[in-house]
Amino acid sequence: MEIITLKDKCIITPLSQKLGSYETERLKQEIAYNPDKEIGIDLAYVKDCSIHFIEGIKSMKNVALFNIPSDIFSLFTFMRLDKILNLYVSEIDFMENKRRILSRNLTVLS
Repeated sequence: MEIITLKDKCIITPLSQKLGSYETERLKQEIAYNPDKEIGIDLAYVKDCSIHFIEGIKSMKNVALFNIPSDIFSLFTFMRLDKILNLYVSEIDFMENKRRILSRNLTVLS
């Protein structure tokens, strides 16, 4: 994991391609270590995530996600996590607290 700590924000970049229970626990430890900072998790290197990560991320406070791959973004939207979490397109959007991705309504076509 790569961690960049700034004045009021902390950016965590998991370098693993799959986020499972081990990576989720490490994220929780880093978030607990920086309780007074807004946490941004950069998912640029992630290709897959487990249900353990999804359940864990729902309970984390002051956490935003950005650089979300399209497959994972679709999963988050389908599970309505976009209504719970702060999602941004890029790190710049997170840093400026602008252009947050708001709830979308996706329809499954058959």
